[in-house]
Amino acid sequence: MKIISITGTASGVGKTTVAQFLLRHFTGLSALKITTKHEGNCPRHSDCDLCETMVQPYKISVDPLEINQQGKDTSIFKNSGARKVVWLQTHSEFLETGIANALTYFNDNDIVIVEGNSFLHTHDADLCVLVTTPREMKIKRSTRQIIPKIDIAVINKHTRDTNNAIMESQERLHLIGCYAPVFIVNPVLENYKPNELFIKHIKEALGQPLSSLTS
Repeated sequence: MKIISITGTASGVGKTTVAQFLLRHFTGLSALKITTKHEGNCPRHSDCDLCETMVQPYKISVDPLEINQQGKDTSIFKNSGARKVVWLQTHSEFLETGIANALTYFNDNDIVIVEGNSFLHTHDADLCVLVTTPREMKIKRSTRQIIPKIDIAVINKHTRDTNNAIMESQERLHLIGCYAPVFIVNPVLENYKPNELFIKHIKEALGQPLSSLTS
């Protein structure tokens, strides 16, 4: 099994978008979604209700009725071409055990995309991708903690982002000690040369023949 970890400098930088991009451009990838219960106020300010309703240490779901719920990241992954999607819902103190058990739902030869910073706090990945964007200057504490594991940095570029804004994004990465190779990606553009360079690098980093995963 090989793991591609998709992390982000903050919420809203485009982790899910980059994960979708990879799922659309590679065949046979699977995905693990991790939702972590936090005590106190939700750091995501979302309405997933996990923190209020979950009573067991963790829950692992492959049920299509749960995976395919409209608007959920699990549904987005499945609709983007993921071969298998597993959803781990866990209390933070059971994160390591929950992830270890969730990974048993995949096969030894699977390549699994895991979105979110929490995975790298307890596990290693074969390829660690950090996503940022010129439109979000905040950098989370959890990002700073995993910088030593990052292999590739991705600047999620909007069409209206200027070259200066992109350079400032790269400077912010340097300020937190991230000097990994940087790729400029615009996932919504077709035939965008920097996207192709990113895809090629992913294939080479995973040790796959250049034609083996293309759709």
